[in-house]
Amino acid sequence: MIFIAKNEKGEPSWKLILEDKKTVTRRVKPLPVGKDFAVCPGRGKFAVCRCKVVSCIPHRDWLKSLHVASNTGGYVVYGIPFFDKEARKEGFEKWFSLVKFFNERDQDIESMFRIEFKKLDTNIPNRK
Repeated sequence: MIFIAKNEKGEPSWKLILEDKKTVTRRVKPLPVGKDFAVCPGRGKFAVCRCKVVSCIPHRDWLKSLHVASNTGGYVVYGIPFFDKEARKEGFEKWFSLVKFFNERDQDIESMFRIEFKKLDTNIPNRK
């Protein structure tokens, strides 16, 4: 899978994966849970590591899952700190920056799939 996008600081997403600062991506197409994939820093570039899909859920369903009833009869309210934590899983500092990233590319975050993954291997041989 190609990871060429950069966060609000200009850090490439493939590098954030190597540094364990990115563990979630949102994509147009779903990936099956358990599938492993190569992380490539560009089209035609060699892989820098491999990852495995831990979960894959439509973004809308992920949002709906946040609206669970609490034991007090009300609903749990998630605020900006919660969404900023989610943004950090995507390699961004703030939720606003993540949403802005998609808006600038005319991509509807609501129609994306939230794919959580785990880095498997960084011992990819150097190729010339």
